[in-house]
Parts: sequence; structure tokens; C-alpha cells
Amino acid sequence: MARTISKDTLEKKISKLETAISKNRQQYDQLTKELKELLDKQKAMQSEELMKAIADSSRSYEDILQYIKGETSKDED
Repeated sequence: MARTISKDTLEKKISKLETAISKNRQQYDQLTKELKELLDKQKAMQSEELMKAIADSSRSYEDILQYIKGETSKDED
């Protein structure tokens, strides 16, 4: 047999769950923002590292770009 609960108890439980969901949503939003910032920093570091490697390379920009795109030069065919 199902247990009956009072309207007041039901409303309190609903309110408690809504508050918990709101807190979790705020935490999710904060963590998502922090993750995006960290990923952006990581991407910037990778870009900087790649640019330094290109600058220090004996290969030309065009050679490196062809390699990255997976294109082969006519000399290699």
C-alpha cells in the first residue's frame, strides 16, 4: 500500500531538490568555464610550441604545410 505524504512535506522535498539542482548547475557552469579556460591555455601553448618548431626548422613553411596537410611533393612521386 502506498504511503501518503502531506502537501507541506511534498512541497518541502520539491523545494530542497530544486535548490540542490540549482547549486549543481552553478557548480557545473563554473567547472565548465574553468575547463574552457584551461583548454584555451593548452591550445595557446601548443600553438606557440608549433610556431617555435617551425621557426627553428630547416624546412620551408611550404614544406611543413604540405606535410601537415598530408600532401606529397612531386619530387617524392
